[in-house]
Amino acid sequence: MIFKSARPDFSLGRGFYFLWMGESLAVIGTALMEFALGVWVYNHTGSAVAFANVVLAATLPAIIFLPLAGGLADRVSHKVIIVCSDVLLAAMLFVVMALLWTDRLEPLHLYVFNGLASIVSSFRQPAYQAAVNSIVKPDKFTRASGLMGISKNASALVGPLLAGILMAQAGLVTIVAIDLITFCSGTLLVIKAFAHARKPVMSDAGGASAGSVMRGALNNVTDALGFFKAEPLMTGLLVYTMLRNALLSMVTLMITPLLLSMHTSQTLGVVYTWAALGGLSGAGLLIFVGNPGRLMVLIACADLVLSLCVVSIGLVSDTTAYCAVVFVAIAAASVADGGVSALWMRKIPTGSRASVFALISMLIIAATSIAIYGGGLIVDHWFQPGFEPGGQFVESIGAWLGVGKGRGVALLFVVAGAVSVLLCLGTLLYRPMRRLDRLVRDEETTALTPADAAL
Repeated sequence: MIFKSARPDFSLGRGFYFLWMGESLAVIGTALMEFALGVWVYNHTGSAVAFANVVLAATLPAIIFLPLAGGLADRVSHKVIIVCSDVLLAAMLFVVMALLWTDRLEPLHLYVFNGLASIVSSFRQPAYQAAVNSIVKPDKFTRASGLMGISKNASALVGPLLAGILMAQAGLVTIVAIDLITFCSGTLLVIKAFAHARKPVMSDAGGASAGSVMRGALNNVTDALGFFKAEPLMTGLLVYTMLRNALLSMVTLMITPLLLSMHTSQTLGVVYTWAALGGLSGAGLLIFVGNPGRLMVLIACADLVLSLCVVSIGLVSDTTAYCAVVFVAIAAASVADGGVSALWMRKIPTGSRASVFALISMLIIAATSIAIYGGGLIVDHWFQPGFEPGGQFVESIGAWLGVGKGRGVALLFVVAGAVSVLLCLGTLLYRPMRRLDRLVRDEETTALTPADAAL
């Protein structure tokens, strides 16, 4: 069975709740800023490529630093890495706020800011992901992922509405200031969470020289590669994770120009609100389920529903239809995201957990960057011109999707959703991948029993 009937245990420990509240505050501030800057960039450039470039600037630099950052997080205190990273990020937010205050902010500044923030975050992210394992018990990973998903989707619910109001009443500089306040407050709660860790967050390399720590970090990167070599099914999960995240990130990014091509930013905020409500529903379901018996099947089925919704988004144009489809889509995505996160936490060896997380993040970022940039180019130079008067798609695909502004992005949704449907069906039909959570031994658990392997 996918769902177990045991009575849910919602106790995750004080440490996790401090961590959850801290990250929730930081995520809310970030959601405000991301929505506001996204609208600002598109309104100032009007180009899907320029819109995508801001996001790429926030992702590409991390590809270079993530492997080393992951190895370092397995050797140095997670607390030290997170605090130092947060101080640097806060300083950069001050710079952005100053540029806004003096009316000197330009898209180029956002490229530089996002690039530097990406480098700093590449050190923070693996340390944070590994720290979760020091605070939460292994059998609570799925429920913890669901609760953290609620924070993410709650911020997505509040962010667009609040950002729209603040931009109209107080300007973008106020949003950056709020982001800075919530970010600093959240950092204090995250530090408090480390006091309740169930395992030490400082490795035994605390007194080693800088050179030995760096050598050890590089060794951990090698261990991360060895993990995937020893577990072919986990390599399959890595490929699946890369592809699903790349496709999802591309369509999530492109929904902004799709909606703004036909509707106002107010409509965009309403659609985002319904998407966040769907995410809350999906995360709530994951919390209630707790520890599904066949997690990989649940993930693939949820992604299949999501993929069908992505196709539907490209076919509709009414605001009500958008709200209904994105509600279901993000609910399914929330279930799948939480399941994938829990699966990785359960399977990765403790000693190289941060290194493996960093390697996964690096490959996901690379795949996502290619998908985002490629999607922007395809829309601007192929799909969208085909829907203009006299274009190659007007008499064929245009009969289904319509013609004019934004229809190129709609076609991208249909194509990306169809590819994702094939990916999900392939995963469900391939028996070893379908039984991955049973065939690969959980970390810190006993070996797989013959009875489990036969299921």
